[in-house]
Amino acid sequence: MSERILGLDIGISSLGWAVIDYDKNNSLNNKIIKSGVRIFTIAENPKTGESLALPRRNARASRRTIKRKKRRIKGIKNLLVKYLDFSKDEIFSPKNIFNEKKQKDVWQLRDKSLKRELTNKEFARVLMQIAKRRGYKSNRKGEEKENSEGKKVLSSIEKNKKLLNNYLTIGQAIYQTTKETKTRRNKKDDYNHSISRDMLVDEINIIFEKQKEFKNPFVSDNLKQEYLELFLKQRDFASVDKMVGFCTLEGKPNKRAAKASYSAELFVTLTKLINTKIIDSNHKERSLTKEELEKIILLCHQSEQPTYLKIKEIICLDESSHFKNVSFYEIDKKTGEVSKKTTKFISGFKGFHGLRKVVEKTFSKTYWQNIAQDKKLLNDIATIFSHHKSDEKINNELQKLEIKILNEDEKQILIKALIENIHFDKFLNLSIKAIDKLLKYMLLAKRYDEAVELCKYIKDEGTKQKFLRALNKDEQSELTNPVVKRALSQTRKVVNALIRVYGQFDKINIELTREIKKSHSDRKKIEKAQDEYQTLKQGIVKNFIENFEKEPRGNELLKYRLWQEQGERCIYSGKEIDIKRLISEVNYAQIDHILPFSRSLEDGMINKVICLSKENQDKKNRTPYEYFTDEKKDWHWFEEFVKSLKNIKKGKRDRLLKKNFDENSEIAFRDRNVNDTAFMSRFIKDFIENNLELKSKDKQKVFTRSGTLTNMLRHNWGIGNKSRDNHLHHAVDALIVAFSTQSEVQRLSTLSAKIDGFTYEKSEKKAGQLKFVPPLEHFRDEVQKSIDDIFVSFAPRRGVKGAAHKETIYSKKAEKKKGTFEINNGLAENGEVKRVDIFKKDGKYHFIFLYPSDFLKKELPLLTIKGIEIDDSFEFIFSLFKDEYIEIKQKNKEPHYGYLKFVESDGRFNVLPHFQSQLNKKDNRISTGSVEYIKKYQVDVLGNTFEIKREKRVGTKKQR
Repeated sequence: MSERILGLDIGISSLGWAVIDYDKNNSLNNKIIKSGVRIFTIAENPKTGESLALPRRNARASRRTIKRKKRRIKGIKNLLVKYLDFSKDEIFSPKNIFNEKKQKDVWQLRDKSLKRELTNKEFARVLMQIAKRRGYKSNRKGEEKENSEGKKVLSSIEKNKKLLNNYLTIGQAIYQTTKETKTRRNKKDDYNHSISRDMLVDEINIIFEKQKEFKNPFVSDNLKQEYLELFLKQRDFASVDKMVGFCTLEGKPNKRAAKASYSAELFVTLTKLINTKIIDSNHKERSLTKEELEKIILLCHQSEQPTYLKIKEIICLDESSHFKNVSFYEIDKKTGEVSKKTTKFISGFKGFHGLRKVVEKTFSKTYWQNIAQDKKLLNDIATIFSHHKSDEKINNELQKLEIKILNEDEKQILIKALIENIHFDKFLNLSIKAIDKLLKYMLLAKRYDEAVELCKYIKDEGTKQKFLRALNKDEQSELTNPVVKRALSQTRKVVNALIRVYGQFDKINIELTREIKKSHSDRKKIEKAQDEYQTLKQGIVKNFIENFEKEPRGNELLKYRLWQEQGERCIYSGKEIDIKRLISEVNYAQIDHILPFSRSLEDGMINKVICLSKENQDKKNRTPYEYFTDEKKDWHWFEEFVKSLKNIKKGKRDRLLKKNFDENSEIAFRDRNVNDTAFMSRFIKDFIENNLELKSKDKQKVFTRSGTLTNMLRHNWGIGNKSRDNHLHHAVDALIVAFSTQSEVQRLSTLSAKIDGFTYEKSEKKAGQLKFVPPLEHFRDEVQKSIDDIFVSFAPRRGVKGAAHKETIYSKKAEKKKGTFEINNGLAENGEVKRVDIFKKDGKYHFIFLYPSDFLKKELPLLTIKGIEIDDSFEFIFSLFKDEYIEIKQKNKEPHYGYLKFVESDGRFNVLPHFQSQLNKKDNRISTGSVEYIKKYQVDVLGNTFEIKREKRVGTKKQR
């Protein structure tokens, strides 16, 4: 019986989908129903990875800062009128006392204020300058010490404080030390003249005292008091209490635990340790015992990152036992040699040791040993520092804590030390209440899932509905990655649209491209590594051609790469491999899977070596360790030989020297190479499975497939390499993912086992018969037929938000150019075109380009790009936004079809064909000067197109 399966290939800005019918018992019933591609913009700045909202947020913050500064300066000016005998005109008019020419250097006046009486003008200038640049004030001292820029600022402030040993005020010190150069302002990356606000407050007090001594008639206590109030007024940093989500197990009102709290750190450390496995002397796998966990936790209290050798010693692990997938000694990445360093266990006790260092430095180890016993106190301290973002609020909350071993004076000393040195942020998904319940069982060596069950937490699996719902508020806060949020939002739209057309599915197979599971910086590293690999590959190809005088075919290049990597020797015998015979004789040297493919389903370069055919024949379906021990070969020699190969990377070396590959290890490897268990994949899988009705009666209905599996199937099923020149390869991947059912994976494994079992003399003939059979006849042709029928759907960008103008404001004296407008007593250039309004009259088309600033006006402009004023005699046709599909024809030319990507200032459209992935500005530019006709189409999420004949022109919000 056939099942209807949906395959999804989800990327950071793309979604490939495929609907198939699949019958595990009869491949003749297998059928491709439909496939497609949805393209959308990535939810981050492609260059920096920052939020798309960050520029607006920064600009808004700058506007607020400027607004507050103006308000403060206005208040100071009012004080000058009130107390220094000035008229409002003298202070507020454009020709005020501060703009007069040939005045004394105000820095000199700050020096003179300590030596003689100042006039009211001089005093006003001094007070105004100090108020304008009121020095550096840190809301969080501990945070600044972890910030490289903050460290530089604090370092410069400390350096400038030393000047006060020789001078009375910081103003006097700066003037006297810069009289010759007059360089008193910081420049980019130069913090030499940084001063603190406290230093300026001291200067203000001293100036008032000196001027009082000099009988200055304008000095008064009221002026000083009101001036300091305005000078020091600053909005405090808000706490993040309201932004912290609720516990995923306990729910409201239990807030999530601070990551640096003791309970959270113990939970994280135990999770790591419980998932760590030991391979004993009989090559059997076991977990750590309760007693071993206790000893390791005590060790982690003493050292945040103890070595695995130390852990092995403290739990009395015998010499022949080791931790699974852990090398006790680190391997140098460049040389491949064992370094002097030993591998460390990274515990979760970073916050614990941060507090320990502060307490021990402030008091002693004895004090810390007593404080460390109070787990609630440690939790409370971490919570306070994680929730509050200003020293003042942190201090207020710390004052409320009871620290039994300290008297009041000691408590104040400790609070001061903590504020100056501690900075905590980030939260787990669980509350301290839930964590403490789980810890009772995890300390008994129970896994997290077992502890959850023992605590009788019932997982809310949601209410399954016919259509996939949107993320709720809690899920939005749990899923913090905006890139994944947008991808999931687009996935939901596509899935629901497909259900409306094809009905409910039986199962869904999902692949997330590895980019979507990585941070922006990690994706950049991947791109860099890919570029480096391509450069390396080109060099190897060039070298290959020089040696063999021909282009490499099939697996010839792979053989050559492995031959170079292994020092031109057979990996299992160490014998030299003759380069002349390497390529010319098919059965002289062969590629071997280190861990047999049928047992690991790992087909990457990391699991491949080259060896003489006789060695491959003898090794059969075994690991190197099994081969050497079964055949009584010298394993010690092999270990030393592998370690001597400098070009072998750690991952491959670990596979070559792997001793334990029992049934559990096989299952783990195969599961990893078939199913994607990364957090993002599990989140999306669980969300779909818990909220969408699926028809299958099987227990599991949603599967996450790894890129390794789909890439393997792509080649085994004869599809070949991806073509990234267009978007259609996303649909090809989705088709492969859709057909990557459990039955096909089992078939792949079974067939591989048969091939692995043949000796090489016998296998040549049989292997020709044992082909990897695709899931349906003429699979490659059927795939091609399906993607030929695809119309790629782009998500249109109809938003008109964005910078109203470019950042630079020019003087009004500058020449007013096309595309500029007046703002803030200056001229600014327009931002990017957000919308194109198209009118028609007497058979001619007219275009109005609209910028973000236009949508802030009462009415939209009516002037075309050619300067023609639009009136009632013009007919409005429609508006165009980015990524809307159009057909445009110029006179005497063939029509162009494609998505509008952007508009150039000279009026040309840049149009991208629906399947094309890269924009070539020269090939895709279309002039709007001689348009015969232009049509606009709506493209739905599945790629269906509908012509839009007419629209009503939408005005601004003010206009409506």
